[in-house]
Amino acid sequence: MTTAVLRRVEQGLVPFHPLRHLGPVADLMTEAFAGELGPWARQTLHRMRRIARWGALGFLLWGIDLDQESPGFVWVEDGRVVGNISFRRAATAGGWMIGNVAVHPQWRGRAIGRALVEAALEDIAARGGVWVGLEVREDNPAARRLYEGLGFETVGASLEMARPAGQPWPDAPSLPLPLRRARAAESHDLYYLAREGLTRTHQEVLEIRPSAYRAGWEARLSAWLEGRNEDWWVLREESGASLSSALRLTSYRSGRWHEVEVLVRPERMEGLGGPLVTAALALLARRPAWETVTALPGVRMRLEPLFADAGFRPLRRLLQMRRMLGTPVQIQPRRHEDPKE
Repeated sequence: MTTAVLRRVEQGLVPFHPLRHLGPVADLMTEAFAGELGPWARQTLHRMRRIARWGALGFLLWGIDLDQESPGFVWVEDGRVVGNISFRRAATAGGWMIGNVAVHPQWRGRAIGRALVEAALEDIAARGGVWVGLEVREDNPAARRLYEGLGFETVGASLEMARPAGQPWPDAPSLPLPLRRARAAESHDLYYLAREGLTRTHQEVLEIRPSAYRAGWEARLSAWLEGRNEDWWVLREESGASLSSALRLTSYRSGRWHEVEVLVRPERMEGLGGPLVTAALALLARRPAWETVTALPGVRMRLEPLFADAGFRPLRRLLQMRRMLGTPVQIQPRRHEDPKE
């Protein structure tokens, strides 16, 4: 339960302040999303708590400027944080992303989530935002109704899957495809391949950006200095042709978990999907048997059965939603339901 008590002068909707609210928000998110947090979210919450324990010194040690504005709001009841919304600028100019909407289970059904989202939309519009994106669980009807009632429209879907830690890697003595390590000059091709099969709007909400698809030794060195081992493997079926598929394996050393990203042209998915997943497992077999996750957006969700056969299980099915700002929206009557995200 969120136990940190705030100053009694705070009540209702309050702008987020990292020094006062970071620890309580971490506790709130743990309560609100119990049982559905992936390794990246767990690592983020651990870092938030560690910074909060040190107070102002913690923000100094981790290079966080307390005077820098941190967009977001909390909802305070009886001196406790029971709701939170965070948002930030998106990778695309004019766009903003809502990171999470969380309401403590004991305070749901009181329209707190709606008040938080409405406050965020008003704040983003005042900052000159053009559109706002977010993700919501497909199986969270209360949250979906809230966002749809506020003018959000679904622009795509994705699936997150996880393979438990300690599960032995399957025997795979050799790679089933003639993969090789990607070169720095192929970074643009990787970025292009990551966007294939996705609408432009879906790409913007997923925040697919060139900087996330850098290959070559400099990119590997940069990743290593940041605490992760990252390798890109590619396949060109014809000399000089564009990439038909690629595979990224990332190991986060401090968090002790792996991430797999499979990129494949939609028209080649049936023939290359299975061998790519097999190749990923074969390459991971050289690494510790840590928890392993993957995200499958859009057409790549067709790879779900192949990952399931490799020991992965669905973690979350998400809908990506977007609302354009500056256009009138017919607001639906309030429902006393609150989303978790």
